[in-house]
Amino acid sequence: MSNRDLDHLIEQNETELGFLSAYGGGESSEELFEKISKMVSKNMRLKNHEEGVEFSMRGKLPLVSSDINRRGFLHGKLDDKGVKVVITDLGPEQLRFIERLVEFNHD
Repeated sequence: MSNRDLDHLIEQNETELGFLSAYGGGESSEELFEKISKMVSKNMRLKNHEEGVEFSMRGKLPLVSSDINRRGFLHGKLDDKGVKVVITDLGPEQLRFIERLVEFNHD
């Protein structure tokens, strides 16, 4: 395969797969931090992490362990004191997770 063919193949894949970013994934840690910080409410803490964004919240929360043991979450810890997890991309599961905690936090 020539360099020109390879360049064409890469260009074609970038064009055809660009829509996937709408479903989450591919964001840098800085982009994730910026997006998530616009969604969170009081009592939610964010911290930059080399693998994404560390999210934490204290208190008895309406979560089960399977909420943070999915694609897009790493190093999740859930107990009676709260939750701590690294969010690695911002797909539908992460959006639901944050939205549910924001709603719970406002009740």
